[in-house]
Amino acid sequence: MKKKIISFLALSVITLGLGNTAFATIGEFSNFQVKYSGSERFTSFETKEDTGNGAVNLSNDTGTAWITANMRNSAGDHRGGAKLQRGTRVEFKTPKALPGYTYRLGLKKTNNTGGGVVTIKGSWKPG
Repeated sequence: MKKKIISFLALSVITLGLGNTAFATIGEFSNFQVKYSGSERFTSFETKEDTGNGAVNLSNDTGTAWITANMRNSAGDHRGGAKLQRGTRVEFKTPKALPGYTYRLGLKKTNNTGGGVVTIKGSWKPG
């Protein structure tokens, strides 16, 4: 009986906590090959949930290449972005992006440091 009460209380706390949580749309990408020259490589579209900042998070895999991440609407217009290295997370302003609309992230190698293609993985949210 005591175990049932403890289980019920634990489940209640979890349920109440989730009821007050705002769930953001988070997109993930892996085995993304990006390069300096040419066009950006795009993630799938994600919905902007609120007026908050966007964010991109690159996994801490091998290499030190800088990556440029540009959030774009369906017409390809720039709506925010950042430059970052692997193993880092960066938030960026999205002043011209509206909640309820979908956006995608264009990724590209920032500098022409040789080595051609860089493979990255991570996640992002439009806000």
